[in-house]
Amino acid sequence: MSALEIEIRRKHYAGAKPDARPVIQDLQLRVAAGQFVCLVGPSGCGKTTLLNLVAGLDRDYEGEIR
Repeated sequence: MSALEIEIRRKHYAGAKPDARPVIQDLQLRVAAGQFVCLVGPSGCGKTTLLNLVAGLDRDYEGEIR
């Protein structure tokens, strides 16, 4: 059983143009209890956005975080 399950279908920012690319799309991540995870990527790829979603600071997305 996973301690954290993330399934984000799509995350847009409010006010984005209708044809704007999503910030996060089709992300699935399962983290087992006691597992160590590190988010690595270039500036602007969505690392902080993902952390804000997991922390509950941003709830405007399509998907589930359990």
